[in-house]
Amino acid sequence: MAKPVKYYLTSVLFLILVRGIFTEFTQSAPVYPTLIQQNPTDKQLLLNGRIWRNQYSKAIGDQFFLTNTFLKGSVTSNGRRFDNLDLKYDITNDELILRIESYPIIIMNKEMVDSFSLDFENRNYHIINAGNDTSAVLRGYLNVLYDGPSALYVKYTKKIQPLADDGRYDLFYQEHKIYLRKGTEIVPVTGRRKLLNLLDDKRREIKYFLRTNKSNFKLKEKDPGTFVPVLKQYDSLRE
Repeated sequence: MAKPVKYYLTSVLFLILVRGIFTEFTQSAPVYPTLIQQNPTDKQLLLNGRIWRNQYSKAIGDQFFLTNTFLKGSVTSNGRRFDNLDLKYDITNDELILRIESYPIIIMNKEMVDSFSLDFENRNYHIINAGNDTSAVLRGYLNVLYDGPSALYVKYTKKIQPLADDGRYDLFYQEHKIYLRKGTEIVPVTGRRKLLNLLDDKRREIKYFLRTNKSNFKLKEKDPGTFVPVLKQYDSLRE
């Protein structure tokens, strides 16, 4: 057989083998919705923001919710949902940070973000954008702990305790505020007594519920999640 023909056949066999290996790999790999698979309009929605730079590299601690590492999550922007994104939630500046390969890390345009979710330690955190109306009780990003006939929201923030003139060794500390929606009214909840006062129309039943379940949970302002079973019980009593 002439050398050119032999070379041609060898090359074809090699390409067939490589193609088979590549096909097997792509079929076995997990498929995620990624930015590359979105159309240009979708890309513009996600990348419409400002380049992020860490302003607090000298401080002790960090400005982020849950962890300072990127978390997997989803974002709904202008009604379009994007999954499997790398996100951080900056609760000092109330901003959502997005990392996409081959692009700068950006601060997402808050006016375009409807809501987002974060997955952390087998739990999903759903966060909505309540808008920027300065006269409203709820503003910016809020964690939704319960959303039924009534609803429970938490606003997380981190503040800085200055410890030096140049920002070195400044210390982050976290705070939160709890809000209850009852009907159309939204009211801050500052503790157990305030919650019971807000649920006064079912106070007797709620107190009985707390007594019979005191071994399962205790209402703690430091742990807003403990309020959720009470609200679920309250809503069931009103059905």
